[in-house]
Amino acid sequence: MKIEVQSKKLIKPSAPTPSHCRKLNLSFIDEFQAPFYAGILFYYRADGENHEDNTFQRLRLLEESLSKTLAIFYPLAGQYVEEGLFIDCNDQGVEFVHAKVNDHLDLLLQGDFDGDLLDRLSECPLEPAGNPLVVIQVNMFECGGLVIGLRSTHKLGDMSTMATFMNSWATTCRSGFHEGASPYFELSSLFPVKEPVVTRWPPLHRGVKFTLHRFALSGADLLRLKLAASKNAQISRVEVMCALLCKVFVNMDRAKHGRLRPFVVSQSMNLRGRVNLPVPTNAFGNFFTMFSARHMMDQDSLDFEEFAKVIHDTFASAKTRYAAIADTELCVDMVKDSTRESKKWFRSDEANVVTFASWCGFPFYDVNFGWGKPDLVSNTCIPDRMIFLIDSKSGGGIDAWINLSQEEKALLEQDPDIVAFTS
Repeated sequence: MKIEVQSKKLIKPSAPTPSHCRKLNLSFIDEFQAPFYAGILFYYRADGENHEDNTFQRLRLLEESLSKTLAIFYPLAGQYVEEGLFIDCNDQGVEFVHAKVNDHLDLLLQGDFDGDLLDRLSECPLEPAGNPLVVIQVNMFECGGLVIGLRSTHKLGDMSTMATFMNSWATTCRSGFHEGASPYFELSSLFPVKEPVVTRWPPLHRGVKFTLHRFALSGADLLRLKLAASKNAQISRVEVMCALLCKVFVNMDRAKHGRLRPFVVSQSMNLRGRVNLPVPTNAFGNFFTMFSARHMMDQDSLDFEEFAKVIHDTFASAKTRYAAIADTELCVDMVKDSTRESKKWFRSDEANVVTFASWCGFPFYDVNFGWGKPDLVSNTCIPDRMIFLIDSKSGGGIDAWINLSQEEKALLEQDPDIVAFTS
């Protein structure tokens, strides 16, 4: 597909940010994050109206409503000051890109999801210093469909923050005014950076060719897996999806190395509503943790039921430990320890590391700008092995968006469990 950028501009907040709000300190958890840009894509099929007239009108509505929304989410339009560990809310603006795609959206939705193509639908800088913190790319297809790509630096906030922002922007575009509570900007007061923490994340695999594979399970599929995990009556649909994919990746790793190696499961967890602290669901910034656990599966216990038990027990243990937190210092210590533990295994040669980022529960399919809800939501392709879980549009299913090398993708597509659910 040919993608041609038509325009680039900075969209500033519709009202200047008050002087007392100009400096937003990073929280301890913000400071711990790698500076890369996370990405998400929203796919909308054409609504059957005049495409040419719609293009200009939609762009105007998107730009005007974005400007209004940025007056509420003003840090998104600021600059990252690395030396001072804060966001300068100077109203520099969010980069807004309009691109034209000379093809039909259905060719993308019904085909393979090429990682390079998805990157071109949502381009971004390599690092936030000196660059816009958020880049929005609106891709207009010749059929009238469109894809809206959002990229934001992880120093600014997690995907819960971005889901709140996208829904606020869409509501403003649809109704003409902002609805709902303003974001809570006080995480840095609860979790201040007391001293800079040197956090050196391993560089991403820039030289390795990675691709994106979508593995979708319906609500009925997940129910079947729950029944198969008979010893774990309380197992969640996210846990059964993770258990199945861990089983797949352990079998892939054994085929690749000729032996059974230890595997490490690593998972992100949104802490809003999970800790006994006064943090509202609309808290702006990063408020999540990573937890990980190393397992050595027995050669004779590689059935799904055993993987389901391992994953359920690992996840339940993490949830219980964080639910007991009622002190900010304890929360900081636990997040710090969990992150360091996950970093230790990040791209380790000693074990088969399976990393999940669960975005289930975030209302991505409510992002309706006035021409309907998205037909699909996906992450962008990143140069590292990672699995992103997103709720399907309906039916209680889950889409697993799997970033992996082309060599591993060939093994994945031949795995009996993958074949059983896709044939």
